[in-house]
Amino acid sequence: MTEITHIDGVDSHPDWSRIPEHARHVLLCTGPRCTQRGALQLWKTLRRRLLEHQHIEVPGGVLLTRTHCQFPCNLGPVLTVYPERCWYGVRSKADAVRLVDVHLVGGDVVEALLIREHP
Repeated sequence: MTEITHIDGVDSHPDWSRIPEHARHVLLCTGPRCTQRGALQLWKTLRRRLLEHQHIEVPGGVLLTRTHCQFPCNLGPVLTVYPERCWYGVRSKADAVRLVDVHLVGGDVVEALLIREHP
């Protein structure tokens, strides 16, 4: 069993001292506007689907991070994928599942969900 200690009054665990294995970094906005549009539920869907594929925090997998505002708020919830630099508008559970299956696991950009600079 790994021991949790306190450093400067904050719980510390050895795993929290390293960057998790991943090939893609996915940033989901959980700022106020995206949260009002369901971002927290979408985060749960993304995480569950990545776990089903055993594709989270593993070599070749995904590091999923919640952020604050990424803009453009009116097109959110906004999700970005790096290193590809894809910006997505993910508005439903079906969108989140499709994004995981097609892009994050399959490697293909989901053109229909991309946020374009000039809509």
